[in-house]
Amino acid sequence: MTTEVFETLNKLTQQTLENWKKLGEANLKIGERLLSEQVELTTSLVEATTKSAEETSKTKDVKEIAALQAELAQETGKLLLDSARSTADIIAEAGKVYNQLFETTLKATSEYAGKAASAGKGKKAA
Repeated sequence: MTTEVFETLNKLTQQTLENWKKLGEANLKIGERLLSEQVELTTSLVEATTKSAEETSKTKDVKEIAALQAELAQETGKLLLDSARSTADIIAEAGKVYNQLFETTLKATSEYAGKAASAGKGKKAA
């Protein structure tokens, strides 16, 4: 019976290590996606600002400069909103991955605990 307990603990340990590996992989993927989103946002903001600066430097009319600044504000606002939505989607997806991993771990742990308890009861009865 003791062998069964050790086997169950060994399986639980292996399952735990696999879950840590899955968690690490999930964190890596999420981090990559978030970093990619931030790089894309930064690139877009730099391009929009550069374009606006070039157009502003060519004009001498104050009204036109104000219009260009308003256009830049509108464009950067849209870029930031799109990035926020994309980031929220990434985080929501991460929550689903974490939840799945948690549920799988909880189920496996419960099964292993049940087996260990059964093995322990069998030993007491003998």
